[in-house]
Amino acid sequence: MEIPSFSNTWNLSDSVFEDSATHSDPAWYPLQTRYQCEKRVDAALRDEGFESFAPMRLETRRWSDRTKVVESPLFPGYMFVRMVADPKLLTTVLRLPGLVRFVKVGRELVTMPNAEMETVRALAESDTSCEPAPFPAVGERVRLRGGCLEGVEGVLTGQTDRREIVISVGAIQRSLKVLLGGYQVERLS
Repeated sequence: MEIPSFSNTWNLSDSVFEDSATHSDPAWYPLQTRYQCEKRVDAALRDEGFESFAPMRLETRRWSDRTKVVESPLFPGYMFVRMVADPKLLTTVLRLPGLVRFVKVGRELVTMPNAEMETVRALAESDTSCEPAPFPAVGERVRLRGGCLEGVEGVLTGQTDRREIVISVGAIQRSLKVLLGGYQVERLS
């Protein structure tokens, strides 16, 4: 699999706009944002009338004088927009403050499979403890059974004496690590 490109050059006459214009169905596209701009870009996309999703998680931060629960992105520097790949709409999105670029492979825009998007949404909306994890190169694919994550697929990993599953989002080559707790794991062939 070719690694997504994150080049800084973005030519509006690029063939990405011409080729993508043939897709008339809306799709989820991963976006790369500036540092700590996920919420800002999400709000700007919604103001422009786009369906967007910046998955967040609650985490406890400890300082020397206090402890606080803060909201942080599941995928720092990335978020998603659902849209038709029309050149005019792509240009509108690219001009938003805080947005760096669309994720591309070569000259083609990367789309998020709906199944991966639903998995990320289920994790973000659940109370399940998860944290960013490296994109797995090896491991066994498994499916969770039971609980609010029924049917979620990922790569089973081990860390010390804890059992964890890594849920991968291939479009942006990022992953989330979830403690299995009371979930049943089914091996995928």
